[in-house]
Amino acid sequence: MSNHTARTGLQRPCAGKRIGQVGDAESPGNGLDAGMQRRSTEADDRCERFRQTIMPQLDAAYNFARFLSRDANAAQDIVQAAFVRALGGYDGYRGGDARAWIFTIVRNCYLDWLSDRRRKAGLEVDQSNPSSAENVPADEDSPEAALVRKAESNAVRNLLNALPRCRREMLVLRELEGFSYRQIAGIAALPIGTVMSRLARARKEFADAWRREAASQQDPAGPNSAGPGSIKIGGVGMTS
Repeated sequence: MSNHTARTGLQRPCAGKRIGQVGDAESPGNGLDAGMQRRSTEADDRCERFRQTIMPQLDAAYNFARFLSRDANAAQDIVQAAFVRALGGYDGYRGGDARAWIFTIVRNCYLDWLSDRRRKAGLEVDQSNPSSAENVPADEDSPEAALVRKAESNAVRNLLNALPRCRREMLVLRELEGFSYRQIAGIAALPIGTVMSRLARARKEFADAWRREAASQQDPAGPNSAGPGSIKIGGVGMTS
């Protein structure tokens, strides 16, 4: 079990929950009829496919949720909801990139979480502009949590977290996760042109913030420098 699996409390789907054990098919009192046996087998096969294709994406999904929410506890809830939703809708998965498929669900669950948080904060929900909710403080922004975050986060994470959500997710999906523009467009439900535009703005904002951070430390290269005019995010070079 991965560290994030333990943290989210997300157990293997269907573990210990077989729909039925096949008994004596000829015994009318104890055996399952042929239809129930077939459904049991199909459900077991479905769960096994889910474990093989979707569960390996758990760590990446958690990281994505945390970058979106900027809240470790919320990321756990978001990923839990996403994988439950993914299992329920797994019949609709038609193959292809499993990571892109689950990231789309994680993002939708994040937006649901964001809307719920806004309602609790007494704010109007604007589904067309979910990034406007970024002015609601995250639960992690308590003094104690800020200290923990400062201790465990590096400069890149802090700078990414300071970006608006709509641009932060573009950088995470492209530079950290390596998705193509077309894949990002599918995950975020945006035209490719919008993805490219947001990504360009995100790169510029991140590069500007990086330079300010380096200047404040009186270190022209800055931490994790990949050379003049270049920045590394998670080991991936990004031209500024």
